[in-house]
Order: sequence, then C-alpha cells, then structure tokens
Amino acid sequence: MYRLLSYLRFILTATNQHGVHSPFIYNFITKGIYRKGNPQFTITQNLLAQSIFYFNFKKIGLVSEDNSLKIKLNSVFEGLDYNALPIDIVYADDKSEPFKTISRKYLHNDSLLLIEGIHNSKKKYQNWEQLKKLPEVSVSIDLFHCGILFFRREQVKEHFKIRRKPLFL
Repeated sequence: MYRLLSYLRFILTATNQHGVHSPFIYNFITKGIYRKGNPQFTITQNLLAQSIFYFNFKKIGLVSEDNSLKIKLNSVFEGLDYNALPIDIVYADDKSEPFKTISRKYLHNDSLLLIEGIHNSKKKYQNWEQLKKLPEVSVSIDLFHCGILFFRREQVKEHFKIRRKPLFL
C-alpha cells in the first residue's frame, strides 16, 4: 500500500525534462536517461548503463551481491574497472545500504550514486531523504524506481522528480 500511495504522490509532483532549468541535468535527462535501453537489463540497470555511456565512466562500484550485473556490463562496455579509486559511479541495488558499504572519501566531484528502490518502503524513502540532505550531495534526481545523487561542488543544491516516460500515451 505504501508503494502505491508513494507512486501517486510522485506522479502528481514529478515533471519531465521541460521542468528542469539546470543545463547539466537537462542534458543528462534528454541524452542519458531518456535513451532507449537494453532489454537484458532491468529499468535501473539500464539507467546505470546509460549513465556509464553518457558520462564515459570507467571506475564502477557495485554494492550488490549479484555478480550477474558485472557480467552484463562487461558484455556491453570495454575497459570497466571495478576496483579503482576514486569511483566514478556507484550502483546500490535494492538490498544494500549504499553509505554503510562505501565511504564518501572514495568518491570525487563528478561521481554519481545510483540507488535502486528508494520508494519500496517507508524506511528506504526516509534513508533517501537523509542522503539528499548530506552536505556533499549537490543534486538529487528521484525517478521513483531509483534515485541518483551527484556530488558536484560547482552545482547549486537542487532536487528533481523526473518521470521516465510521458504521463499519458
């Protein structure tokens, strides 16, 4: 029931790329998030792949016990490094606690944290809200099925709720 109510609140307050005034985020949404995905990935894994492609990330942090994602990513991208620091992008699956596993000191100014399932429970959503408030986080994007955090010092602190697809088809 919580997830349904959370989705209804999200739909009523979310926008598409036209509600975004930051050129950095607008370009990421239109050229990264809205790109067509790979059918072998879940919706959040597709966003991970689209982010790797858009930002040309090489140093990947996977906070997941499932090794199949690494195999899928290696089949699409060449030269990914899963052990190098600082990390470009961190993917935390629905079962993990992202900042209990990885230290913020391993991230750099252009790092991105992708968290799956931020609306799956009240506790997960509260954790998401706490992460958004961290002083290191400059931009957050709520896509309902996942959340994205950026650590860009030059970016003004902003929060976006973005629909992945048009509201009505």
